[in-house]
Amino acid sequence: MSFAEIIGQEDAKDLLKNAIKTGKHSHAYIFSGEKGSGKMMLAEAFAMMLQCENPADDACGECHACKQTASRNNPDVIYISRDYDSKTKKFKKNISVDQIREKLVNDVDIKPYSSKYKIYIIDEAEKMNPQAQNAMLKTIEEPPEYAVIILLTANHNAFLQTILSRCVLIQMKPVHTDSIKNLLQTKYDAVDYQSEMVASFAQGNIGKAIALTTDASFNEAKDMVVSLCKKAGKMDALQVSNEVKSIKEANDQEKKSNEAENEKFQGFVEQMLDLITLWYRDVLLYKATLNDNILLFKEDLFDIHDQAQSCSYEGLNNVIDAISETRARLNANVNFELTITLLINAMKENTR
Repeated sequence: MSFAEIIGQEDAKDLLKNAIKTGKHSHAYIFSGEKGSGKMMLAEAFAMMLQCENPADDACGECHACKQTASRNNPDVIYISRDYDSKTKKFKKNISVDQIREKLVNDVDIKPYSSKYKIYIIDEAEKMNPQAQNAMLKTIEEPPEYAVIILLTANHNAFLQTILSRCVLIQMKPVHTDSIKNLLQTKYDAVDYQSEMVASFAQGNIGKAIALTTDASFNEAKDMVVSLCKKAGKMDALQVSNEVKSIKEANDQEKKSNEAENEKFQGFVEQMLDLITLWYRDVLLYKATLNDNILLFKEDLFDIHDQAQSCSYEGLNNVIDAISETRARLNANVNFELTITLLINAMKENTR
C-alpha cells in the first residue's frame, strides 16, 4: 500500500511524506478515525515509505523492503491487536499489558533485522487497558532512534494524557463523495445509481463504501426500507406487527451466537435506520426545493413526490426524531421488537 493508492487524506499524506523527506518524522503517532476511514492503509503506506530503499515522493514499490512490507512479511513491521480466544471464538476485550510487554517493550531494544526502522502498528489501540498504556509509556518517552510506534484508534480520547501528549495526532477526514463514487465505478463496477447511493450513505468513509458495494445485505436492507417507507402511512396494526416480525426473522438476534454475528446483526439494523433517515431526508428536500437532482432514491421519485405533498414538515421531523429515539433505545438494550414497533408506528402516524 503506497500513498498514491489512498483516496483522500491529502493533508495527512503530505505531512507524513514531508516528515520522511526531511528526516523529521516523530517516533510516535496516533491515527484517529472511525472504522473504515483508512487508518490502517495510511499506516501501511507510511511504513512502506519509511522502509523503502529508494524513496522519492512515495515508496518505490519495487525494492525488497517495499515488497516485504506490502505483503506483511517485513520482520521490522510488527502488528499488534487483540488476541483471538479459540475457546470462546471471540476476540478478547482488551489488548493486555502482557501483549504490550512481549511484542513492544521487550522487543523494541532489538535492532531492526534488515530495514532502517522498526515500526509497530497497534490496531484498535483504544482497547489497551491503562496498565498496557502505562507499560508502553517509557518506550514512547525514550524510544530507540530506529523505533516508530503508530496507534490506530476510533477514539483517541481513550488514551492516557501522558500518551496523547507524546504522540503526533492525525485525524482522518471524510473523503469527498465524488471521489468515492469514482472509485466504486472504476474499481468495483458499481453502476451510477448504486455508487451515488452508497457514497452518500457512507458519509465520507471509504472503507464503509467499499464494504457496502460488495455486501449483498446492504441491497437487502435498502429494499426492505424502501418497501416499508412507501407503505408505512397506510398500515394497520396487524400489518405493523407482521412487518416487525419480518425484520426480526431476517436477522434474529437469538441466533447470533458469536461476536462476529452480533456485529453483523447490529450493522444490518444500523443500515436500516440510516436508510430510513435518508428516505425522509429526500422527502424533506423535495418538499423544500422541488429538485429531483439532489435526491438519492431516484428510482422511487413518484413515492418521494407523493409523500412530500401529503406530509407536513412537522410530521417529517417527528419521524426523524423517532429514528434518533430508536437508536437510543437499542443502545440501551430496550426490547428489539418493541423498539421497532414504536418506530413504525411513528412513521405511520406522521406520514398518513
